[in-house]
Amino acid sequence: MPRVNKDSKATKRTSAKRTAIAGQASPARRHQLTAQELQQLAPIPETLRPGLDVLFVGINPGVVSGVKQLHFGNPQNFFWPGLFQSGLIPEAIQPEDGHRLAAEWNMSIVNLVQRTTPSTSDLSRQEMRDAVPELCRKISANPPRVICFVGKGIYEIFVGSSKITLGLQDSVYDLDAPLNGSLGPPLCQHDSIDQSSAAYLFVMPSTSGRTAAYQNPVKLQYFQQLKYVRDCATSASPIDDKHLNTLGPQTRSKYFQT
Repeated sequence: MPRVNKDSKATKRTSAKRTAIAGQASPARRHQLTAQELQQLAPIPETLRPGLDVLFVGINPGVVSGVKQLHFGNPQNFFWPGLFQSGLIPEAIQPEDGHRLAAEWNMSIVNLVQRTTPSTSDLSRQEMRDAVPELCRKISANPPRVICFVGKGIYEIFVGSSKITLGLQDSVYDLDAPLNGSLGPPLCQHDSIDQSSAAYLFVMPSTSGRTAAYQNPVKLQYFQQLKYVRDCATSASPIDDKHLNTLGPQTRSKYFQT
């Protein structure tokens, strides 16, 4: 009877275990790229047209999104589940089906910065500030009803202030105003302009799985508030602040006089 090498068996078991663990590695680890490879990634395609119900603004593609060429492409990101669970879209979809957002539900996504990075911390504040005029150009050329910033930090860069709150903002985006890069985005008070010439501004927490300060149930509440704002904007109905606040965290925005 041949002699069994116990050490060999143990080695095979260990090797098989390591292979299984490797197969379960996070998407980010599976897509570790060099700096040169990151630079070669193309910007994620954007679908823009006038009259979108909601235009979502992300900060920039992460590695998984950049490699897959998909917005919010990391499966740990709550963006796509949040859309469905809040009722903004009628069925659950994967990032690979993201083109349906514009084709079927009249919403779309752009990024403030097009460059793919492993982390948002790899972007300098100057690089983000330099990207604001181009974002304004896209918005003004393709006027949406609602602009939703997916991450508080993006809106802080956009308006040039850290004194902002999440939720519906007190300002709106003046869609008819001429652009002047040195003056920043054309914002004005909601009661000083015809709403047909303005877009609501909404800010929600980042949907990244790395955002520990806001867990998914809280993020969902902001999606639910956004749905209500979207529904009011598309039906030209006034926003009821009391109803908005029943859907999630009470806004501290000056938009509502409580």
